[in-house]
Amino acid sequence: MHFWQAVFTSAGLMLGVAGSAKAGTDSHSIAAALAAPDRSATERAADAGRHPGEMLSLIDLRPGQRVLDVVAGGGYYTCPVVPLVAPAAVHAQTTAGLMDQPSMAERWSSLKRAHPVVRLILGVPGRFALPPGFDRALFHLTFHDLWWESAECRIPRMDPDAFLKQLHAAMVPGGLVLVVDHRAKAGAEPQAETAARHWIDPDVAKAAMTKAGFVLQAESDLLALPSDGLSKMVYDPDIRGKTDRFVQVWRRP
Repeated sequence: MHFWQAVFTSAGLMLGVAGSAKAGTDSHSIAAALAAPDRSATERAADAGRHPGEMLSLIDLRPGQRVLDVVAGGGYYTCPVVPLVAPAAVHAQTTAGLMDQPSMAERWSSLKRAHPVVRLILGVPGRFALPPGFDRALFHLTFHDLWWESAECRIPRMDPDAFLKQLHAAMVPGGLVLVVDHRAKAGAEPQAETAARHWIDPDVAKAAMTKAGFVLQAESDLLALPSDGLSKMVYDPDIRGKTDRFVQVWRRP
């Protein structure tokens, strides 16, 4: 898809933009960050379907901003964000259970050697204290994980509302939150949907973020792929990397 739309609700204006996004961080800086040699071949291969350049441009990253990558996985976004906000620290949150995986532990050890400014937060969302003063936060295919629980990964049931209120309190006024996730069928119950397929209804995300005090700033259909089939697990080989995804940008008033 080469066309994307962003709905800027604060201005009540719909903008159609061909190609890359105009607003936000300088496109050359983003391209350089994505071309950094410390990004893995797997991450680079995923870029075509994830459009990280356009996603990062939506939240206008600038030097000195403090960023939180929530449920950061292997640091897909943590890595390119570092040079865009240097010299500020980038905080990446994950859980001790996920870090038990040798490949994940090795990845983060390597990432932190390459980027000493990265601060790794180990803990379950809502069960640790968030430091204050974040300018930006990201949920990349992980907003649904606030409803996930796993005995195997030592992740207990969470309270999404409590964590999002905590996040709201930790953000500076005007701070932006990027939410990218797999789009579930309308009306899908988040706990059951996450357990079965790792999808989430975008209206559930909207309701939760609004309840926490955030204001919807923009939406993009760049990652929409309605033909992917919403009945499969996101890790199914038939659709992995090709799921229908929604994009929302939220502002902390």
